[in-house]
Amino acid sequence: MSQIPKIVPWASTAEYMDVAECLYSPDLLQRKRGIAIVKAWRARSRIPVAIEATANLVEMTIADTEQVQRVSANQLRHMYTMSLIRFVNSIVDLEQKGLYAQSIAALAARIGMPAWFVELRHAGTHEYIPSLPVLRSACSQALLWLGDYYWQKQTRALPEDTQVHIRHAIARYIAARNALGPDYTETQRGPGPLDQTPAHQELSAATTNLSQLVFSLHSDAVRLYLVPVLIESGFLVPEEKKLRARFPDCRLALEFVSRWDFIFSMFCDTWGRTLFFEELVSGIAAALIPDSADLGIFGASDNGLSTSHAATLVAWIRWILENSFSSQNGSDDENDQDSSEFISIDDVLEDCLRNPGYYSRAVLKVISDVDPVLKKELKPFVDYMGKALAALVAIEAGNKGKASKEKPCVTEKALQEEEAVLRKRLESLVGRKPYSSGIADGQAKSSDKTDDEPTGMEIDNHATSVNTPSTGNSSASAKLTAHKMDACNVIEMASDRWSLVPLSSWSISPIGTNTDGSVPSLEWPTWLDEVPPQIR
Repeated sequence: MSQIPKIVPWASTAEYMDVAECLYSPDLLQRKRGIAIVKAWRARSRIPVAIEATANLVEMTIADTEQVQRVSANQLRHMYTMSLIRFVNSIVDLEQKGLYAQSIAALAARIGMPAWFVELRHAGTHEYIPSLPVLRSACSQALLWLGDYYWQKQTRALPEDTQVHIRHAIARYIAARNALGPDYTETQRGPGPLDQTPAHQELSAATTNLSQLVFSLHSDAVRLYLVPVLIESGFLVPEEKKLRARFPDCRLALEFVSRWDFIFSMFCDTWGRTLFFEELVSGIAAALIPDSADLGIFGASDNGLSTSHAATLVAWIRWILENSFSSQNGSDDENDQDSSEFISIDDVLEDCLRNPGYYSRAVLKVISDVDPVLKKELKPFVDYMGKALAALVAIEAGNKGKASKEKPCVTEKALQEEEAVLRKRLESLVGRKPYSSGIADGQAKSSDKTDDEPTGMEIDNHATSVNTPSTGNSSASAKLTAHKMDACNVIEMASDRWSLVPLSSWSISPIGTNTDGSVPSLEWPTWLDEVPPQIR
């Protein structure tokens, strides 16, 4: 699974933190400046909902303080109510995952949002509009909660050697834990003679060091720093080869899993069970599954993983799904475990289907074993990948003619036909058009183009050679002339629409600002509010 870089509208961390200081500044002009910069950010790209909610609430408090347009108390109540409703909805909706929708109260409790915010939202939506003093207090409390929930966490700057510290702390804990033997459990540790031994003292020191480090990390560190360390050899993949999993079973030894019970509990208590295990599964899948856009269908990636290393990572996916995943297919007993504790595998499932390969097929088989509902849907894809991989192995080894007569002969045409059927099924299963590749798609794409409709690449090539004499037979010359005329028409049309400003007049300025560096006003013109509906 490829990690797509996150694109943000701010130019630097300093600019980001400056806006945070402006929005929470006691100075009115500074708060207005912060709101103006957030509006410029909106023009550049999408911004986090917490920033959006903070700016809206601050702008509401400024409008209440200044009362420039002399709005009535009833209008203020409606404006406050709308801002608070959007604040609750935008924050809580981020936690809405899974097949079935959960209540807003349950989602708010999961992220630590005060319950009375949800009650106020419900009252403003379905019952009565709260009083102005209540709404003003709610707005202030919401800003304080956003400061603790979002802005304060962003100020935890991670040092450059964070990953080194994480690797060292986990390695120290594992070494201290292994020194006590495989039969040791964390419940044995407590005040008494055991803690006086050097081995137990080292384990206590290693545990304290690791817990302090984990507590200081933001949740983004799970994906950026922690997961890459965990999937290295020596951590979730033991150095001892006898403890590693093997294909095709991909199951872990209970002795090895028990070593991670305490440390996994620490991670789940800090960041939440769902977040940690979803990030871990995504990180493992990213290491196992190559991107077919770069390597082609069934392309082999040079990720440096041995077979036993990959099998152990697949086995961890199995263990996580068996303990933290539910198909939610309407089981009889829905109260056994809170559905919020279950992780989502939608992204991993889609990446496996879009990037077929040996390891992605192994992950699909694990998902099929855990979820009987998906097993029926995934079986054709797993079977197709098995046939294709078997054919590729036979071709590479030169043993296609020596294959056993009991095994069916897989032809290229049969694979193409089956691939076409699976593409349609994948489109209906995933909900988007699947990635196109292969000979069949290439022929379809080329057949859709005619000589009279050159591609953009062809237009560019011919446009650069309009005055170049043509050579060759008459038909080729005629086609080239037609393409040149089309290219000239495109250039002529483009010249009527825009012209390049002289380079001498260019000046350097941040995106979303004026040439002098000031932030443009993005306020909605008041005269647009009075435009007749029939001409809007």
